[in-house]
Amino acid sequence: MTALPEQLDREEVGSGGDLDAAPAGTGRLRGAVTGRRDYRRIFRYCATSVLALGVSEVCLVALDAETTMGATLAALLANLAGTLPSYLLSRYWIWSEADRRRAGRQVVLYWATSLVSMGISSVVTGAIADADHAHHMLKLIVLGMVYLAVSLALWVAKYVAYQTVIFRSAATETATAEPIG
Repeated sequence: MTALPEQLDREEVGSGGDLDAAPAGTGRLRGAVTGRRDYRRIFRYCATSVLALGVSEVCLVALDAETTMGATLAALLANLAGTLPSYLLSRYWIWSEADRRRAGRQVVLYWATSLVSMGISSVVTGAIADADHAHHMLKLIVLGMVYLAVSLALWVAKYVAYQTVIFRSAATETATAEPIG
């Protein structure tokens, strides 16, 4: 008999439907990529990140090309523009099963992570943009490439933070709160 996809998903994540939980005794580490639902989560994270990065990148180049505000402020505003859709998609699409009892904690941690990330990318982008470039178009190309590279490095770090700290499921919260013994 062939298992239906829904049955496979339940078997992969346990009977509670939690993406992070594993059946008792499997020894699976939380956050490890082992099941189809883990790959779906990573795909959704990638899609959300591409959307947010696209919004940010367009804003950065448009602000820097059309204003005199400077690359650091433009990068900060670009990050803010991309963070809102990223947060909403992370909370309601990627980690939809996350514990909602502590939503305030999620909001604060998500935005704190985002602000640290914004600070890093804004400072690095601003430093590169302040370098003397012979041509304005070259500056825009270098600026966009540096911003993209910094964003990709931070992308991995943020995924780990989201998966292991910010958007933990109710079952994971309960399991980590109970003493081992």
